[in-house]
Amino acid sequence: MTFANDCLRGGYTSLRSVPSVEVDQVTSGTVGLELRSATTGAPVDLTAYGINTGSSSSCDIDGVRIVLKEMPYDRLAYCVTCAEVVDAEHGLIDIEYDEVLTERAGIFTAEAQIWVDGGMRRVFPLFFVVNPSLESDVNMNQTLSIAEIRMTIRDTDPEGNSLIDQLEFSNAEFALCIRRCIDYWNETLPPVSYFKATNFPWRYYLSLGVVAQLYSMAIHNKMRNDLPVTAGGASYKFDEKWKDYKTLADELQARWETWVKNKKVEINIMGTFQTLGGYRRGFYR
Repeated sequence: MTFANDCLRGGYTSLRSVPSVEVDQVTSGTVGLELRSATTGAPVDLTAYGINTGSSSSCDIDGVRIVLKEMPYDRLAYCVTCAEVVDAEHGLIDIEYDEVLTERAGIFTAEAQIWVDGGMRRVFPLFFVVNPSLESDVNMNQTLSIAEIRMTIRDTDPEGNSLIDQLEFSNAEFALCIRRCIDYWNETLPPVSYFKATNFPWRYYLSLGVVAQLYSMAIHNKMRNDLPVTAGGASYKFDEKWKDYKTLADELQARWETWVKNKKVEINIMGTFQTLGGYRRGFYR
């Protein structure tokens, strides 16, 4: 996918390096973002591209453009907007958003693009997260939020994770796993309906799939770091918990996959009934 390729080309070594911004649904305002080099971690000096503090009005020619898509393979962008450069030397920008941009809650794939003389010179991938609000009547199903999944697995407080003293999963990892579950639904036969990470209506089973993906992701890292050590006559094993993670991930993934299969069969049958009854079969939106 283009987004994943951009992340690799940008030098990101893990999803923890990929930035994310969060805003609330049907709100307006600005959200700040610091453009950093993924390889060095240093702020990007926008003046090196001839972009100065305060520039924004002509980002199609010179400046920073923000592009959002609901899914990375969408042909058309969900939104394209210019960012206000707050501090060019330190790569600080403000992204302005309004009720139209935040009308739909969910996970958006996004990128900050540096444009010079009408050409794109550099890309910074990010996730743009719109948290659901009770004020919206667009997503009546209340799109599953990262905060809800964090609370489900109690990954809400670094101090509560006493062994690692940090949140176990980043927002970018949650965002990717939500999108991977949507990909699984869309790519699993039969193709009875197509969803995006902003409109999937079945929240409970989606949460099972997301947690399964998170733990599956963690398993690979823990297996690589599972090393037996003997010191002072005592034996230790780092990250041996990967076996417990795998048991839980396998169980949740099986429940998610079974539900997807059964739900698609149900939708397929209902679609047949509608066709036989003289109704046009439609898609969820």
